[in-house]
Amino acid sequence: MRAFNLSDKGVYTQTKDWRTADWIHMENPSGEDVDHLMTIFGIPKDYIMDSLDEYEIPRQEKVKNGTGEDINLLIVLFPQMRSVQEKYSEYHTYPLSIITINGTLITVCKETPSFLMRIMKNESFKNEPATTQHHIILYILWELTKSFIHHLREIDGIIEDLQIQITSATHNEYFYKLIALHKSLVYFETSINKNHPLITESIHQAVLGDDAQSQELLHDIIDISNQAEVMVTESSKMIDQLSEVFSSVIANNLNNIMKVLTSITIVLTIPTIMAGFWGMNVDLPFEDHPFAFWITSLITIFICFLTVYWLKKKDYF
Repeated sequence: MRAFNLSDKGVYTQTKDWRTADWIHMENPSGEDVDHLMTIFGIPKDYIMDSLDEYEIPRQEKVKNGTGEDINLLIVLFPQMRSVQEKYSEYHTYPLSIITINGTLITVCKETPSFLMRIMKNESFKNEPATTQHHIILYILWELTKSFIHHLREIDGIIEDLQIQITSATHNEYFYKLIALHKSLVYFETSINKNHPLITESIHQAVLGDDAQSQELLHDIIDISNQAEVMVTESSKMIDQLSEVFSSVIANNLNNIMKVLTSITIVLTIPTIMAGFWGMNVDLPFEDHPFAFWITSLITIFICFLTVYWLKKKDYF
């Protein structure tokens, strides 16, 4: 559990007194931590535990605790890279619970994303530092949405590398990379499409009529969220097309390999035929000639040369 106070200048300072903190962040909370939040703030247990379920979907809820205070919940999905094997990685999405109650902000997730760490270290101010709870929430949502853009650009870079490597692709490794990218884009598309309307609706309600900084952040969040939607759609189409092209290229490369191997087999069969023909116990040309072996060898080499030339001309090599 980490607790922070927010100064008038928008600087986050960590504090040990989490009961009076402006922002409480919990990473993979223990049962004791959950009990503390439920006891002190009256937060429903599912508000906290749902953020630990990686299959949780974005949603917004509002309830009152025992003292009549409003508890607002916003669950959104954020992207995170995870390694599948040493050679490649894929991206997954995980839920982040954003809970507000009586001026206190509580965030809960299974693993703290890098953008939250930047905010905690005061490294994430877009234009002006956050000075209110609404600002903190907007900065979190802005950084979260921006992280989708960042990872989508990484995926586009991987796709470009695959397009270069695809011309000589014959290994399953490239298929595994495509599968990982396709899975990542499915997660991204679902998360972005679920996050976007929920974020737009919730922050419209929260900052309606608020200060200019909040309105500017709101406008920027909506813009980059729209951009993320367009980028994930384009990347998904590129992956689908690349998968089809990739299958065709691999089949064509394998056909070329088989064509070359077949041509080599044909050429290597000629000496066998010649040796078998001149090895029969019947009268044969040059059998009494002192250079019969060399003459036969030269004829064989000449026929092999002609065969290779013809196969090369027909593009079998």
